[in-house]
Amino acid sequence: MKNNFSKYQGLGNDFIIFDARSNNLDHLFSKNKDNFIEHLCNRNFGIGADGIILILESNNKCFVRMKIYNSDGSEPEMCGNGIRCLIAFLNDNNEINELSEIPIETKAGLLLTSIDGNENIKVNMGEPILSPLDIPTKLLMNSLKVPNGVITLKDQILNVYAASMGNPHMIVFVNDIEGIPFHEWGSFLEKHNTFPNDTNVHFVEIIDKSNIKVKVWERGCGPTLACGTGACACLVVTSKLGKTLNNANVYLPGGKLEVEWPNQSGPVFMQGPALKVFSGEIDI
Repeated sequence: MKNNFSKYQGLGNDFIIFDARSNNLDHLFSKNKDNFIEHLCNRNFGIGADGIILILESNNKCFVRMKIYNSDGSEPEMCGNGIRCLIAFLNDNNEINELSEIPIETKAGLLLTSIDGNENIKVNMGEPILSPLDIPTKLLMNSLKVPNGVITLKDQILNVYAASMGNPHMIVFVNDIEGIPFHEWGSFLEKHNTFPNDTNVHFVEIIDKSNIKVKVWERGCGPTLACGTGACACLVVTSKLGKTLNNANVYLPGGKLEVEWPNQSGPVFMQGPALKVFSGEIDI
């Protein structure tokens, strides 16, 4: 069965987008027969991507529903770069030209988005979750109301923090982000039993109160050039700890996101680009 697809990227975090509103693609992807999701995402034998986005009819009066699959076939709750790519796709296909606010249904709940050209897409990411039980994590709440603890990795004792933006995130502060054994630490921490559902891992270097650098090890993907929910989780933790203001530029390997958490309460807002790479047709 031949299907049209589009490839989009948000700061280099790339996704294959299928419009599944009038076909049986949702059923096919949920079965993932013969691991075809992994094959589609394979950069040598498939289209190549960090994940796949299906656009579906909403069940809750939203504009559309977003379903996302990681490159390993798992289904995360949400993806900040992915939702920006979805909005860019809808904008490029002239579906949202007249709308000032676009509600999108996700597995993590309803998210409100807006767009001022594909270089400037803003997402209300909802309120962060810091309750250890709800993240979920076995880390305990510290005096600043952030889940916190230590993890031993060979001869290293890592001081780690946790937050959720509908999906779990571990934050590890480092002095030199380029000097750490990124692959070793990332793969180990993703599967650490401190996070029962595994976790996204973010290594954070503080530049100043308004700027941070982040390297991402994404759950179900491994190294990625950016993570929108992760950027939000990092800002939540850094601002709670007093390391940054309530708004900061988050510099990821793929580029910059602007993240704001007004007054350390209510929803977190993320702003950044999403652009089309190419489109085509593939036999599924």
